[in-house]
Amino acid sequence: MAPRKEVSLSLLTFLILVALAIGLGVSYRTVPNLGIRPMHTDEAILGMKLAEFWNTGHFQYDPKDFHGPALHQVSILWGSIAGWGDPSTWTESDLRMVTALCGLGLLLSTLLFLDALGRYGTAIAMLLTATSPMMVYYSRYFIMEMLLVLLISITLGCFWRYSQGGTRLWLLLGGCALGFQHATKETFILNVGAAFVGWVVARSMIGEFEPRKGSGFSMGSSRKKGRPSRPWLWVAVPALIVSVAAFSGGFHDWQAVADSFTTYLSYLERSGGSGHEKPWHYYLTLLFWRRDTLVWTEALICVLALVGMIYSVIGDFKNTGRQAFLVFLSVYSLVLLAGYSILSYKTPWSILSAQYSLTLLAGVGASALWSAMPGRTMRLIFNGLLTVGLWHLCDQSIRVTGTHMNPQLEYSSDPRNPYAYSHTQKSLLKLMGEVQTYMDQKGPETKIQVIAQDSGWPLPWYWRNWKNVGFQDNVPDTLDADVIVADSEFYDQIKTKIKPGEYSEHYPYGLRPGIILTLLLRKQVAEPTPQPQAPAVEEKAAPDAPPPLPPEGTLSKPPTFNPTLPDFSGSLAPRSQP
Repeated sequence: MAPRKEVSLSLLTFLILVALAIGLGVSYRTVPNLGIRPMHTDEAILGMKLAEFWNTGHFQYDPKDFHGPALHQVSILWGSIAGWGDPSTWTESDLRMVTALCGLGLLLSTLLFLDALGRYGTAIAMLLTATSPMMVYYSRYFIMEMLLVLLISITLGCFWRYSQGGTRLWLLLGGCALGFQHATKETFILNVGAAFVGWVVARSMIGEFEPRKGSGFSMGSSRKKGRPSRPWLWVAVPALIVSVAAFSGGFHDWQAVADSFTTYLSYLERSGGSGHEKPWHYYLTLLFWRRDTLVWTEALICVLALVGMIYSVIGDFKNTGRQAFLVFLSVYSLVLLAGYSILSYKTPWSILSAQYSLTLLAGVGASALWSAMPGRTMRLIFNGLLTVGLWHLCDQSIRVTGTHMNPQLEYSSDPRNPYAYSHTQKSLLKLMGEVQTYMDQKGPETKIQVIAQDSGWPLPWYWRNWKNVGFQDNVPDTLDADVIVADSEFYDQIKTKIKPGEYSEHYPYGLRPGIILTLLLRKQVAEPTPQPQAPAVEEKAAPDAPPPLPPEGTLSKPPTFNPTLPDFSGSLAPRSQP
């Protein structure tokens, strides 16, 4: 697997490929309409919590059902910079721009590993990150995962930079990123455990991560005297301070700090599945091959990552520190993937951190294969095949963003999209359009009742500014709303509580896969037809005055029609008798 000789990518070509990766990353993450896809339930709930945080200045941490405050704090910072107004004016695009920027930050953080991956490997890793449909899709998703992966990348990158001769400032930055991971999502502990195993294996197999003198890959200065004898303290202290500051809201809410540790008792219970049980190979199929009308795959990344893992063990390295890091990255990725696969609780976005480390290794694998190609022609052929693979990733990314030129290939919220997990159906947007039309006719005082599982989320987000809206997860005793949105589970109960013919029914509308809604609109009573006004009473004429002449062309006395009489010539047809 060792390359025949060290092949270097020119600086100009490297910069062009990096610029291309950044351009693709921006295009897929921010340029298409971020609001084209309806809000997922998780996005809607997080949006409402963010609005509460914005208005009150206090984040209420719930250790049982919600994650830490980091995403909300980052969103508040970005919202202040971007000039967000009152939460009632926020759009889906506003919220998703936060995670889109995190996705772009993740793309740029790959540069921290430049001397570990090499120029070619770094450029390919950035291109794969920019075009990965999984990375693209969840960069446009207002949940914690993309921020978590960004912080993990920064942490590992800072530690790598320190090992290559960087100052203790890298340890401080890495420690801060580690503490903010804890404040982002509790599952960061799995990454810490996998990293520890990777570090132990790499130290045992290869040795220190420090660069060998004269290495051609070193970016930092040579190792200096006076480096801290206990570098872990330079990590642990800032990590603890950042975590406590984030959870306590600036050292005010100490109960939240305590809850941030006791929450792991709840997570031990939830790890059994809690309705999200999947087989052990779920993540492997998500990464390698899923077929549902179309083939969804990131096998290009995974196969190149396997090559990178093999190369990290048997390759010929001038810098043993670089080899130690690649062995660490290989073990870290495998342990993390295995850990998530063993747990019964599985959601597709949970594997993003492992997928990103695999992408870094894919850059290493691509670089090893490219360097091993015998001659320029073979390298051109290899680059051509790699371009075809990147094109396939781009095609999938276009489909999941909902911007494909063919409307039939729009999969942004389609159940056949493997990344659209229990997602809100687009038909819900039609339901909201029907209700809006009804309200435009009825008036702003229209009463609405939503009776559905989980109170019909994400409808509370969409209708957060409307008056007279109630959300129930069971059928109340009385139904007096003008608009009733009913889960099919409660349809029969609701029909017994309303008058026959009182509502018009409109259906079906999908809330999520398997949950169908019916829309009931109270029939508007037609306004009575205006009756002709009685003619004005004329003043009585004097007794000796002659009777007034009828208007010209009329009879002085209207005729009486009788069905037994023949029709009069030129007259109206007789009216039928009742």
